[in-house]
Amino acid sequence: MIDRSASAADVLLVEPSDERTRLTSDAFSGGGSTAIHAVSDGDAALAFLEGRDEYADAPAPCLVVLRLELPEPGPDGLDVLERTAEQTELARIPVVATADAPDDDVVTEAYVRGANAVLPTPSDPAALTETMERVAEFWLATARLPNRTDRL
Repeated sequence: MIDRSASAADVLLVEPSDERTRLTSDAFSGGGSTAIHAVSDGDAALAFLEGRDEYADAPAPCLVVLRLELPEPGPDGLDVLERTAEQTELARIPVVATADAPDDDVVTEAYVRGANAVLPTPSDPAALTETMERVAEFWLATARLPNRTDRL
């Protein structure tokens, strides 16, 4: 179970689907110890991570859940991975990349560009919720992450 006594974890969710955003937010929030910051495209993701534009006061997330299939125009998930890997402060933030049915080339490329995990995301809402609960359990309750001083 997620440690509910820890302070809130800031998680950036980059997901264009409103339904998947809701399901993922619910799975991560369970007891309110996670602040999900959701954006729907690559440009917004980079602005959030770099603290630009409307995200100038955004908190530094301790985890990014990044959809690889992002709408055009703008960078897709692989491009976001590459851009964040080039910046020292951003490269240390773990990124869980998600995709509907990633083929081997996409999985390999995601790891090459800096993903810490690549997950196929189920289309069934219950299965997606269960997958995201497992992600939250590992990354927020078990792993020690940057920007989570309460867990260091």
